[in-house]
Amino acid sequence: MEVTERDEAGNVVRIRIKSSTPGLVAFDTKENNTSSRASFLSFIAKVFLPAGYPRSVSPDYLRYQVLNAAQAFCSSLASLLSSRATLEGYGVGNASASSTNALLLTVLQDMSNRLTTIVAAYYFGSSLLPEAKTYRFLADLLNDTAVIIDTLSPLLASLYDSYSPTFMATTPFLPPKVPLRVYTLCLSALIRALCGIAAGGSKTAITMHFATPLEGVGDLGDLNAKDSSKETVLALLGMLIGTVVVPYLTTPWSTYTVLFTLVFIHLFINYIGVRGVILRSLNRQRACLAWMTFKSKHDLNNTPTHLATLERILTYSDIIQDYPSRTVIGRCAMGSSFAACDPDPDILYIFRHKRYILCLDRKSSFVHGAIPQLHILLKQGYNAADQLHAWLFACEVTRRFASGMTGTAALGPLIQEALSTFDEDYSIFLKDLQKHGWITVPLTADESINNEDNEYHSPPLLPGSHTVSFSVGVPKSVVVAVDLSSSTLDSKKER
Repeated sequence: MEVTERDEAGNVVRIRIKSSTPGLVAFDTKENNTSSRASFLSFIAKVFLPAGYPRSVSPDYLRYQVLNAAQAFCSSLASLLSSRATLEGYGVGNASASSTNALLLTVLQDMSNRLTTIVAAYYFGSSLLPEAKTYRFLADLLNDTAVIIDTLSPLLASLYDSYSPTFMATTPFLPPKVPLRVYTLCLSALIRALCGIAAGGSKTAITMHFATPLEGVGDLGDLNAKDSSKETVLALLGMLIGTVVVPYLTTPWSTYTVLFTLVFIHLFINYIGVRGVILRSLNRQRACLAWMTFKSKHDLNNTPTHLATLERILTYSDIIQDYPSRTVIGRCAMGSSFAACDPDPDILYIFRHKRYILCLDRKSSFVHGAIPQLHILLKQGYNAADQLHAWLFACEVTRRFASGMTGTAALGPLIQEALSTFDEDYSIFLKDLQKHGWITVPLTADESINNEDNEYHSPPLLPGSHTVSFSVGVPKSVVVAVDLSSSTLDSKKER
């Protein structure tokens, strides 16, 4: 008798059961890989790759990890150069330096880092999940900036010491007798704090993506643990090679040449790596590209792989781009206050059965050649599905205006024209997303909002907690009630 098994990584193992003496069974196990080399590679894979690889991760996992290893190695070498310069800033090698001054400088750096972390988390914390690719690359950009500042700090300090009278005359806001290296080291600590916030949140979002394979279920905890193992080995390797290379970099020319070369390679590899991440969750940019592609007659490819090639890494999340020209045709802010909008009662009436209101900015207009600025006002009880519906409708309104599909320059009639076909196209679009492999979860709760004698149900899509996010931060205002019976707009209440 022979039994064939498959382990979590997909390796096939055959177990042959032989007849033996009564009461005993002999097992003869035959694996498809029996060489010592294959066994060693299998052991390395189990140590550094998630359990069940490649079935337990997304298809773009290995490519990103290879590029991430290369960039981490370059970052380790560059960090050694900045560490040496930082130690010089603390006074290592200077007979007049004291340990007390070095301690106070360390405390000042730590204060700058911690205070910046609190402020950055407040302003950017909620943006890290939806804009994970942008902040992942931005984190490396900030890290390299801090490395450069640290490495250049001895040079800047020497310039300050040489030209302090002139420098102080032109910069009276600097306190006297405070060396310039104090400012540079505190600035680098501030930038590193920003890097830590951006890297931490964006890495978590990308890791969550890697832990969602096309089939099966991934293990987020195991994936994080294995990533930590790889980072530890790469850091050790970088330090070992750095201890051999750095002692030979004794002149400013050699130091800065190697530094900027490493920084360039580091950023280039990071950019290629981040662009290669094929996220299957929606944010505002990907949703806009998917909708414009869906409505375009030139291209009907709405797959995550195709849209990843169109996605821009460093861009504003509120812009609306046309396709295939990729020109900016409008901007739309999510979760705005009614005070920023043009008070049009007709618009309020049109959206009386929706959990959002699309309005025009007070200072903007639908003039030929101009880029309109729209606002989405969220009503009490809104959810992620309402945000998706509102954002895509804003994209459709802007698309119709930019393409000259309407003969009016007023927002009200333009919205009425767009609504005539939008809901039907929206339902088809959602099915198209699911067909092409985007991560969406059907609406599970029948939530509704009562307005007059009608009942409005949420759009037929309620993405999961980590599958879609459009608003950046908590909305500035949430509309609680709109009284259309009044002749004025004073009865509109916001929270």
